[in-house]
Amino acid sequence: MAYDVQMMKTEALKEYENNPRINKESVEKVIMSIKEVGWKVPIIVDEENVILAGHTRIKAARLLEMEEVPVHIAKGLTEAQKTAYRIMDNKSQDSSEWDTEMLSEEFAKLAEA
Repeated sequence: MAYDVQMMKTEALKEYENNPRINKESVEKVIMSIKEVGWKVPIIVDEENVILAGHTRIKAARLLEMEEVPVHIAKGLTEAQKTAYRIMDNKSQDSSEWDTEMLSEEFAKLAEA
């Protein structure tokens, strides 16, 4: 399966107007991550450049005054599939749990660094 990623102008990307996710507090964390390790996950858009996944990343990119970002265009999705994908992308972590022992070990590694 081909997975194309291309660079697109940040100004060409449109935020989904009905995005229910409140992500104001996360933007600064994403900015710090981009500065520390670079851009690793593309923004996902539909054929009209409306964001399906990546609203926090685009806000961070715009605050960083980035002119272009990596984007994957998800082609051929129905409106229902787009809605389902937006919800899944934002809600899937709600079904996850943390292994607190392993998490503590990871934080310890960071403290040593």
